[in-house]
Amino acid sequence: MQIKPILKAMLLCDQTIVEEGTHKRTLIGLFDRIKGTEFPTTHPSMSIYVQFREIEGTFDFVLELFDLDQEKPMNRAMIKEFRVQDKSRDCELVFNLMSVKFDHPGDYEFRIYVNDYIFGQKSFKVLQ
Repeated sequence: MQIKPILKAMLLCDQTIVEEGTHKRTLIGLFDRIKGTEFPTTHPSMSIYVQFREIEGTFDFVLELFDLDQEKPMNRAMIKEFRVQDKSRDCELVFNLMSVKFDHPGDYEFRIYVNDYIFGQKSFKVLQ
């Protein structure tokens, strides 16, 4: 029997550092908006931190960047067949994205899917 995960956190930041010995994560530069002077604009790098609890089993995780204004998906990142062995510990995932292009200012969101089911969203704005 596979346990259904619960989304505990989904945060956008400039960088996530994983400490070598303890595997603790440090999130640098949390944000909920991106500013661009000209469009299309490219954000050089960002990190999406996702934390689940009550999760055990093998899962496919997909992070999707979605354009809310144009109602269309833009990009996807996948982690296939990720094995979580201990439901008493939180499961932490980090997606590091480079050179993310935005065609226009507006509303966007990241969506996290677990085995093809959406488990959460994190909205943000791209401003001019």
